[in-house]
Amino acid sequence: ADGDAHMRPRGYVTDYFADEAVSAIEANRNRPFFLYLSFTAAHTPLQATREDYDALSAIPDHTQRVYGAMIRSLDRGVGRVMQALRDNGIDDNTLVIFVSDNGGAWYTGLRDINAPYRGWKSTFFEGGIRTPYFVRWPGGLPRGARVPGPASHMDIFATAAAVAGAPEQTQVDGVNMLPYLRGEAQPPRTIFWRSGPYRVVRDGDWKLQVSETPDRVWLFNLAEDPTEQQDLSAQ
Repeated sequence: ADGDAHMRPRGYVTDYFADEAVSAIEANRNRPFFLYLSFTAAHTPLQATREDYDALSAIPDHTQRVYGAMIRSLDRGVGRVMQALRDNGIDDNTLVIFVSDNGGAWYTGLRDINAPYRGWKSTFFEGGIRTPYFVRWPGGLPRGARVPGPASHMDIFATAAAVAGAPEQTQVDGVNMLPYLRGEAQPPRTIFWRSGPYRVVRDGDWKLQVSETPDRVWLFNLAEDPTEQQDLSAQ
């Protein structure tokens, strides 16, 4: 069927997603748009193009080299998206958020992928949930600012809605980050995570993890112990 063509990307999928994103930007350059671009790199299966692999001959370990090659393709794709915004004259007035969904997974075979932080994907230690979170909007935000305190993926919705001029909603998960990104306010953050019987709360610098399987409790002060080595729960 003709529709099958959309499920058969041309070439390496990271490059294909970049192609499609550039096309979407060009097609919508004259009107407001929302683009959600979810690259697969560097998720498993770890597979790279020969060109990207050969470009990293200085990396001796094969797995690390493939992973690096995937990051190289991701970097190229992000660069093409940013260039498309410039080429179409909408760079200054486009809010771009770059974020990862979780920390690195243990099954990649790369031991120090989350160093210096503890834990992996599927845990709520910082190695599992602390990821890059870059926000860029030349026409609407100060340059080079660093916002203290955590942010959540759920904040993207409220922030994008605010940028689009939507009325503020109180009954929505996440907060509009614009006042914090502009230095007008400090984020009042209490954040919760849950996966089945595994529950976590972070309030300011304090982070409490409660697990039923195994039956464990951990309490950390992230300001003093960002790598979560000193469990204070017994105190």
